[in-house]
Amino acid sequence: MISDRRGVSTVVDTALFLLLVSAAVLGVATASADGIGGSGDDGAGDPALTDRDEATVETLATSTATVRYDLGVDRRTNATVTRVRHGSLAGLLAEAAVATIAVDDRRLSPFAEGFVVGVSEAVRPTLDGRTQVVATWTPFPGSNLRGRVVVGPSPPPGAAIHAATLSVDSGLPPAREAALAATDAGHGGVADAVARHTVRGLFPVRRTRVALDGGTGDDDTGDGDTVDATVTRTRFERTASAYGSDAALETGVVPATADLSAAVANRSETTLRQRFETPRTAAESVRTGRVTIVVRTWS
Repeated sequence: MISDRRGVSTVVDTALFLLLVSAAVLGVATASADGIGGSGDDGAGDPALTDRDEATVETLATSTATVRYDLGVDRRTNATVTRVRHGSLAGLLAEAAVATIAVDDRRLSPFAEGFVVGVSEAVRPTLDGRTQVVATWTPFPGSNLRGRVVVGPSPPPGAAIHAATLSVDSGLPPAREAALAATDAGHGGVADAVARHTVRGLFPVRRTRVALDGGTGDDDTGDGDTVDATVTRTRFERTASAYGSDAALETGVVPATADLSAAVANRSETTLRQRFETPRTAAESVRTGRVTIVVRTWS
């Protein structure tokens, strides 16, 4: 609903990658936190740190919050469009990680900051000042495509650090099965599978059309004048530019995303060849469908 002053919508925000995210936790693992954004001694054997980690993980998985954030001004009505997201803290962190996706540290959406700040403010009160939460999404280790959100302070130098990790649905299509099926085509086949699923997740055909034409999904040229149309076009153009692609939504969503997928696959293949000895090991590393949340505590 949009009033003459402020619009409020609970529609899924395709412009910010905020796809429906399930807070289904597959499992929790504990480990030393060395090398995860800081340094410190191994605190894995400290029962007190383990208890704090586990308590924080449980809070993130079971506590819920509502986040309101401004997306921008609708030029048709001169109203500020406000979006509302509700879910578990873990689910919101996963959405925020996906919303901050960047290529070579260049964020694809310049409109995500309000949502990320809102999620951070919702999570921060659950932390005790000696805990940090890091949510990360990437299609495979070493990819130049990555989203990351950090809440809480960094541990002091030399601190004994303990970490617990939980895995949350990213809202993007899982690509590992398709990647494994494509290993006969080499690293290139794996890269193609990862790229198709990633681009399909970031720019779903139907939802992208709806965003571009203002709600009907009938116009495939992207000439709408809504906030969603503006941020979707901007996001697509930034992604294409980052991968050196001339893909353009004006040609239609399907051909544009196909062109973008080809560009993403081309660059991903190079990275996969450099990082993984065989196509099989490359495919086994694929994790488009999950966001990893690491809880780090120290004494």
